[in-house]
Amino acid sequence: MGELAAASKVHVMVSYWWSRGDGLANHQLGQILTRAAGVDQVDLTDPQSLDRALRIAVADPTVLAELDQWWPMVETRRAGNSTRNPSLGLDQSIRYLTDRLDAGTITPEARGECRRQVVAVDQVIISSKNLPELAHPDAEMLDLLGRYLETRSRVLALA
Repeated sequence: MGELAAASKVHVMVSYWWSRGDGLANHQLGQILTRAAGVDQVDLTDPQSLDRALRIAVADPTVLAELDQWWPMVETRRAGNSTRNPSLGLDQSIRYLTDRLDAGTITPEARGECRRQVVAVDQVIISSKNLPELAHPDAEMLDLLGRYLETRSRVLALA
């Protein structure tokens, strides 16, 4: 594999595993990119900032090698499970459901949509059960899960 192909592969794989939202791994990625020559503090919440930093970083063979070790480590840490960190969309789903439930009269269509949302969130949580975020949840994740369970109960209690 040529240098350009190797750099492209690493760029894509690092971007992919970054997008899974593993906070600990992404913190380490931020440190790698910050140490990279010519790369200032990287905003890991901004995909464009990350992309710019990666374009610079993969041009440096030393950093490229470090990044080529980072992404398999993340893949292993997540046991190959490519499900995103469930906390990334959980708050938004809770707000969506709460807004519908607090809107007053709930139409059969709104009730059906809320139930579909609950099924989708349940699937994400089930597929994430062995990920670090759920295997060892922090206080924020526990709070989100508690709020979700309350909201989920409200949806399932609808006649």
